[in-house]
Amino acid sequence: MPAKSGKDRLIVALDVPDHEQALALVRELDNVLFFKIGLELIVAGNVLDLIRELHHRRSGEAGIFIDLKVSGDIGNTITRFVRTCAAHGITLITFGGPADYTVRSGVIQTAVQARAESEYPKILGVPLLSSATLSSAGVETAALPEGSSEAEYIVQTGGNLLNAGCDGLIVSGQAIKPCRDAFQDKLMVSPGIRPLNATSDDHKRFTTPREAIELGADYLVVGRPILNAPRKKEAAQHIINEIDEALGKKPSFV
Repeated sequence: MPAKSGKDRLIVALDVPDHEQALALVRELDNVLFFKIGLELIVAGNVLDLIRELHHRRSGEAGIFIDLKVSGDIGNTITRFVRTCAAHGITLITFGGPADYTVRSGVIQTAVQARAESEYPKILGVPLLSSATLSSAGVETAALPEGSSEAEYIVQTGGNLLNAGCDGLIVSGQAIKPCRDAFQDKLMVSPGIRPLNATSDDHKRFTTPREAIELGADYLVVGRPILNAPRKKEAAQHIINEIDEALGKKPSFV
């Protein structure tokens, strides 16, 4: 980390209702190395089988992102969660919820201690969901310095999460650049990626793949623009190529 090429940097969200559909996507997207597993698939079950399949099908090179945005629990539960993720080769995990509570409760510190000497999983904080604004997230703007922007809030909150022990942040849209400028050596994972002419869906802050890389993102999380495409592998490859072009690399073709 950070990743080296477009193929390394694209994370496809397996936002489907069951193991069989997830595995079918993994088979179809044989040009993708990194996948995200979220709440829907966790509840559907067979997640450990899917994780084993991912490692097997990608010859041990699979990146796996468990995105539960855990906001808090007792120390024993957090410790066991992180150690289980480490044992199964999980690359990234998220801690979310109100960022100030996540920091004050000691959840992140517990997670870092549980990881001990292991390199993975990397722990990511979520300063503000890409689907949220300050008002919809219930942020008391009156308590912020006068004239503070949304991006400044994300930088301030992101700094608190990093100081608590996070390895990186989930940031989207134009907030990527100020976070990269402020936290140059930290991981930046960006959702809200929408190719040109795609709908923004429920994302309030979004960018094209090229823009996200140029703003400083390390990894791009993409779901619906690939999952809803009639030719999913081709859609994924277009995004990989756009990342590579932003990095000055020669694009590949399906």
